[in-house]
Amino acid sequence: MKNRQEIQTEFLETCVRDFKIFIDTSSFLEDGTDKFFQNIVPILERHRKALIVPLSVCNELKKLAEDPAYCRKKYQNNPNLNRMAINAFKTIMRLRNANLLEVYGDPDDGNFADNVFLHVFTKKRMQYNLLLVTQDRALASAAMNLGKDTGAVRGVKRILAQRINRYGFLQKIFDNRDNQPAPHVETVETSSWDIPLNERFAFAKEIVRIEGLLPVSSVPTAGETVTAVRNNDRKQIRLLEELGAGGEGSVYKTNVDGIVAKIYKPEKITQLRYEKIKLMLTKDIDCPGVCFPLALVLNQRDEFVGYIMRAAKGRDLGKSVFMPMLLKKYFPAWTRKDTVRLCVTILQKFKYLHDRNVILGDINPYNILVVSPEEVYFVDTDSYQVEGFVCPVGMPLFTAPELQKKTYGLRTLGNENFAVATLLFMIMHPGKPPYAMQDGEGIIENIIKGDFSYPLGERKTGKVPMGPWRFCWSHLTYKIKEAFYETFWRDGMYHAEKKRPSTGHWLRLFNDYLNLLESGKMSAQDEETLLIFPTRFKRDKNKTYAKCKLCGKEYDEESLEQGICRTCLNDGQKYHCERCGCEMIYTNYQKYIRKIERYKICRECYEEINTICEKRKCKDCRRKFEITFGEKEFYEKNGLSLPTRCKECREKLKNNPKRQSHQHIPEKQFWKLIKNKGY
Repeated sequence: MKNRQEIQTEFLETCVRDFKIFIDTSSFLEDGTDKFFQNIVPILERHRKALIVPLSVCNELKKLAEDPAYCRKKYQNNPNLNRMAINAFKTIMRLRNANLLEVYGDPDDGNFADNVFLHVFTKKRMQYNLLLVTQDRALASAAMNLGKDTGAVRGVKRILAQRINRYGFLQKIFDNRDNQPAPHVETVETSSWDIPLNERFAFAKEIVRIEGLLPVSSVPTAGETVTAVRNNDRKQIRLLEELGAGGEGSVYKTNVDGIVAKIYKPEKITQLRYEKIKLMLTKDIDCPGVCFPLALVLNQRDEFVGYIMRAAKGRDLGKSVFMPMLLKKYFPAWTRKDTVRLCVTILQKFKYLHDRNVILGDINPYNILVVSPEEVYFVDTDSYQVEGFVCPVGMPLFTAPELQKKTYGLRTLGNENFAVATLLFMIMHPGKPPYAMQDGEGIIENIIKGDFSYPLGERKTGKVPMGPWRFCWSHLTYKIKEAFYETFWRDGMYHAEKKRPSTGHWLRLFNDYLNLLESGKMSAQDEETLLIFPTRFKRDKNKTYAKCKLCGKEYDEESLEQGICRTCLNDGQKYHCERCGCEMIYTNYQKYIRKIERYKICRECYEEINTICEKRKCKDCRRKFEITFGEKEFYEKNGLSLPTRCKECREKLKNNPKRQSHQHIPEKQFWKLIKNKGY
């Protein structure tokens, strides 16, 4: 097992091998600088590389070394500055003579080293991976922000900023409370340095492949006693009632409070699973709510049959938060504060695992149980990817585009960060996947193509799904919408695997969002920002708003039609079709805008009664005419025969006064009248 110093030395070697390294004045004046050069010089010599220092940095150090009065004037709180500057300047000269350091810049640069760094990084970021060694956080942030231009400038390399710590090694310049680097800027696994070795798994480049089942004489069930084993500790526990069963095995309550046991089916007890659980037990993974294996479970013959873990409770996301009706049923008092707080809780657990090099792999709503926004449980943790033991399963909905329609192998954090973003999106738009849309292809095809329908600024597709989802999106903070958009849109800055926002980045965004909600700043601007399902777009301070005449809710004045909102225009009075009895609606749009009477029959009936039933030949003019189903119904309903004349001939006959007078004369009198007239 590698110790901390070995890991840091490997990182230093990676930086020398893969990056152009620039050093700022502030790092030359750090206490650990001498140790840093002791550590890095052998690596520079081995790789035949050189550090880069701007001429302006050399000039500043020279002035500090030669003028103690200048040191006292500029840096009053550091009495040792003159001595440190003298040593630093000597070091620069010594390294330069050994061809291990290059001085870069123009004499006219003066003392503005920051400008030199930013100019060089802007110019060289297309050609090289760049590393800035500085203790100055503002300079580090400005340098790393240059990497954000990947949306407009393609081919930008990696940009890092590190500081020298007291041990003479490089360390990330931001701690967990500060602004982190841009999400697409990698820190070459430095985030895990703060984690003790006994909690951190190694990174693997190859999949562990072990074939074969383990022989098991018997699989214990409820009422039997088993042995829990971890390292040299053994404890007898009793299996109580079965709590649930799945494809791999069953989960049992035990006689130890808060502890349950997962017992595998005989065909699932493999050598691979045994070795994986043993590896998982070598690290002290202890995060509230993450039901990680605590010990092996052996049967009475000391054969591996499962493991114990902490008990979980709650409702899974898929059958609660992700279903609007069930969300309202199980968590009726929740507001948007609660869904944001839920995201924060879940992200804290994700970050805990990612910092320890644990990749969940199969992130899905059915493996996360919710009791409250602050109490969440992760289950099925034995499927997590640790070192070379992969997670062989996953849901396509949460699978990154580069892995779609492929066999799951070793996943990267970049792959996982896509699933994290998808889960967060579906919490904030309860149950609606980010790639669902109107008139689109299937969701999987949309994922592969990066076809994301939600808008950002002027960028719109017009394909946002019908329903409240566009309002949910509107009420998010701009930074969260931007992060989602740039992650899911095919041309987004964060769409590529290595550039996706990390769990730490998402955690900062959602913490900021939660602070805005809890402080009341957002609700002061728009009260609907607290609703899980807003009924309109977020209020814009640059627009005029008015109340709908019917519902009284406030809307953008431009969206109202004659003072009525679109929701009310589509609503109205319900009644039934006089012909088929189906339910109809007399909309407020018909009533107030078009000002028409309500229809008596539905559209389907209208189309049916105007459909041709049969064609006949007029007995008078001999032309063909048509009879519709509606006409047929009318004649049959009134006990009349179907007409034998066309409409025109019927009208002529109706308007003939002679024929009209004859129509009511009995037949005998009619023929007598004909004879007397001499016809």
